[in-house]
Amino acid sequence: MADESGISQKAHNDLVLSFLAVRRAIGALGFFLPVALLAYGMWKGDLLTSISAAYHSPMREVFVGTLIAQAVFLWSYEGFRPNAGDLVTDKGTARVAAVAVALVALVPTSPDDKAPEMPVDPLCTLLECLLNQGERDWSSLVHLGAAAVFFGALAVYCLVLFTKGAVDGPEKHASNRIYRLCGWTIIASIGLVGVLFATGLDDRLEALRPVFWLETIATFAFATSWMVKGDALRPLVRGVAALR
Repeated sequence: MADESGISQKAHNDLVLSFLAVRRAIGALGFFLPVALLAYGMWKGDLLTSISAAYHSPMREVFVGTLIAQAVFLWSYEGFRPNAGDLVTDKGTARVAAVAVALVALVPTSPDDKAPEMPVDPLCTLLECLLNQGERDWSSLVHLGAAAVFFGALAVYCLVLFTKGAVDGPEKHASNRIYRLCGWTIIASIGLVGVLFATGLDDRLEALRPVFWLETIATFAFATSWMVKGDALRPLVRGVAALR
């Protein structure tokens, strides 16, 4: 019985460590991409107009590789077993986010003709070629829609899934506060990006790079929530708990 109990406990511990590792990887990749693009912009002396503009820059491989890695980790994320009748689940939301972020990587938006980061490659990606059969730029619409779904799924994690469970102590209460702050930050940032596009202010304020900064804030927010869930930011949680 002792041996069986030890094997069961080891399996449980391995499963927990696996969950934590995947969560930390998702969070780390979320921090990595904006930081890498910021470093590139500082080296170049000019920031990209948006994170997606990295596809049409020398940072293309970093952009695509990071997002595909995100898709793989999200697709492999099982999360907690859902309760009967749950419509929103860890696994389902992760799969939606994985497909969405893969589309963001594989269906690039059109390059900025006013200030291209590098010569436009005449070869389109497979999905881009399939989508842009007519005159309309469907690939850009799919790219923007997929990005919105991706950030929306991550906001669902922050506001719904990560906050589930009994609040059994000050650290859980603090974690929930961080998750909610991150979730609403994602929604506000991506909502403002939508306002900029809808009103044309993104063009008028292009010199300030508002889209890039708002996308970076949203990405940092989702990365922070996953790192907290992966127990990688315990000092932050303890600090928030101490504010009560």
